Amino acid sequence: MHSFPRFRSRFALVAAFAAGLTFLNTAANGRGESAAEYSKAVRATTILRTTTDVAGASLAYPTQGEAEVSGLVVELPPGGETGWHHHTVPCFAYILSGEIAVTQKDGPTRTFRAGDAFAELVGLEHNGRTVGTTPVRLVFFAAGVKGQPFTVKTAAPQ
Repeated sequence: MHSFPRFRSRFALVAAFAAGLTFLNTAANGRGESAAEYSKAVRATTILRTTTDVAGASLAYPTQGEAEVSGLVVELPPGGETGWHHHTVPCFAYILSGEIAVTQKDGPTRTFRAGDAFAELVGLEHNGRTVGTTPVRLVFFAAGVKGQPFTVKTAAPQ
């Protein structure tokens, strides 16, 4: 069983995350001595690097309260919808299978397919809908605050 450290401060958590990303970037690019310390079988491929969500808004991490990262596997059947909602913090998705159309209230519809990674809309109401007959499976991460929701349901637009 692996033991993972508990981070007592947001700075320690961010520093550890940044160190992990630095290693992955170094390994992916074949640069630096740290990558050489690991098996040559390790391969890292960047799937997302962004400073904005899909609408172009700058990402801003919450500062009120203890940091908490949540990871979920989300599944939508054919014809399924997420329901109208908005995210309160930066959230990230990677589509494993299927195709999903995300409609933004008072905005465009964007379609994402298996292999796509993106930063979810923050503070903007939207609804995801499965396109086609293949269920959608995606991995979802939220950079949130302990005890506070990262997704809030909203009423469908009229």
